Amino acid sequence: MTTAHEPIQTTAEGFDARVADRTLTVGIVGLGYTGLPLAIGFATAGFGVVGVDLDTAKVAAVNRSESYLPDLTDIELQDVAEKLTAVADPAALRGADAVVICVPTPVTPEQTADLSFVDAAVASVLPYLRAGSLVVLQSTVPAGTTAGIARTIADRTGLRPGEDLFLAMAPERVDPANTNGWTLLNTPKLVGGVGPESTRRAQLLFEQICRTVVPVSDPAVAELSKVYENTFRLVNIALSLELSDLCRSLGLPVREVVDAAATKPFGFLAHYPGPGVGGECIPVDPLFLSERARREGVALELVDTAHRRVSERPRQVVARVADLLAARGVATAGAEVLLVGVSYKPGVADLRNAPALDVIRGLRELGAEVSYFDPMVPDLEVDGTAVKVAAWSRETLAAADCAVLITPHGRLAGDPAWSAARLVLDTRNELAPADNVEVL
Repeated sequence: MTTAHEPIQTTAEGFDARVADRTLTVGIVGLGYTGLPLAIGFATAGFGVVGVDLDTAKVAAVNRSESYLPDLTDIELQDVAEKLTAVADPAALRGADAVVICVPTPVTPEQTADLSFVDAAVASVLPYLRAGSLVVLQSTVPAGTTAGIARTIADRTGLRPGEDLFLAMAPERVDPANTNGWTLLNTPKLVGGVGPESTRRAQLLFEQICRTVVPVSDPAVAELSKVYENTFRLVNIALSLELSDLCRSLGLPVREVVDAAATKPFGFLAHYPGPGVGGECIPVDPLFLSERARREGVALELVDTAHRRVSERPRQVVARVADLLAARGVATAGAEVLLVGVSYKPGVADLRNAPALDVIRGLRELGAEVSYFDPMVPDLEVDGTAVKVAAWSRETLAAADCAVLITPHGRLAGDPAWSAARLVLDTRNELAPADNVEVL
C-alpha cells in the first residue's frame, strides 16, 4: 500500500476557497493534443500548473515556450510561462491539489482498448495522492474504466474515492485545427464523479476554464457519452461513403447532394465522404463501445458494419486508382502515383491512423511508385521505407500517371495547377469538375 502524504484541505469550503483565490495547483499528465491546451487553459485562468510528460522534447519545448501543436502559438505559451512548468518526473506532482490525466488510449491488435498508458499514468500519480486530492481522467476509455481506477486507488493508497479523495471522468472533446471556432473555452465539458462531491469539485474546477460544464450522474455516463459521440460520426461517415458510391454510379455530385440535404434546419447533420478516417478518435472510440457491448453480450451490428465500411475505404481508393489507370492503358505496376496531402485531416500534421498510409501500402503492393506532397509533413516513412517527397508544381502533376487528392490543406483544392495533371482522383469531391478529374 502506498503511504498517503500529509492531507491538503479536505473540506468543500477549503477546496472552493483554493479555487477562488487561485492557490490550487493543477497537475496535467500528458502534454499532447488534449493535455497541453488544458494546461494553458488553467495557467491562463491563474492557476499554477505542472505538466508531466515522458517525452523530454515536449517538456523542453514547453519550457522554451515553443508550441508543437497547430492550434497553439508560441505567444500563448509565453503568456503563461510564469504559471506553467513542464517536467518529465512525476514526482513534481507531489504538491498538486488536482491532477488531470490526458494520455492516449490506442487499440490493441485485437481491436480492444489499450489502457497501458492510462494504467501507467495512474501508477505514476499514486505515490503523490493525499486526502483531499482531486483526480480527473480525461482520456477516452471504455465505460467502467474510472470505476476500476477507483478500486486501484483504494487498494493501493487506502484513500476512499468519493469520501476522502475525489475522482471524476471528464472526457476530452478537442478537435485539432477546428475551423468553426470551437475551443476548450466554448466546448461544453462533461463531468461525472465517483460520488456527488467528486462531481461538484471537478465541475467547479473546469468551470474556471470552460463556459459550460455539464454534470452527469456517473463516470460511466461520461465515458460512454464520449465514445458514443464519435460512434455517431463513424456511422454517418460510413453512410456518406455509401451515398458517394451511389452518386458516382448516378453521375451526381455527392457534395451537392449532402449540401442540399443540409439546408433542412432540423434533424440533419452533414457528413462528407472521403478516403477514410484518421486520428485517435473516430477510428478508435467506436471499438471501445463494441468492446464493452461484447462483454455485456450485446451485439452492435450497425457499429461493427460502419467500422468495417470505413476501414475498407483506403483499399477502395487503391482499387479505383488501378481501375482508372487500366482504363487509360497504364499498368499500376511501375506507375507514378502522387498523393496530395497525407495527414489525417486538413490543417494538421498528425499521421495517426491516417488513411493515406493504407493507400500507400496498397499502391506499393501493386507495384506503383508512390510520392507525396504535404506542406505539413516534411518527411514520411511507411513500414520502415521512406516515401519520396514531391514539390507542388504543374510539372510535378504533369509527370505523374495519377495524382490523388487525399487531404486538401488550405486552398489546395482551388489551385489551378490541377489542370496540368493527366489524371486526378479526387477522394474528397472538392475539386472543380474537369476532364482530367475523377471522383472516388
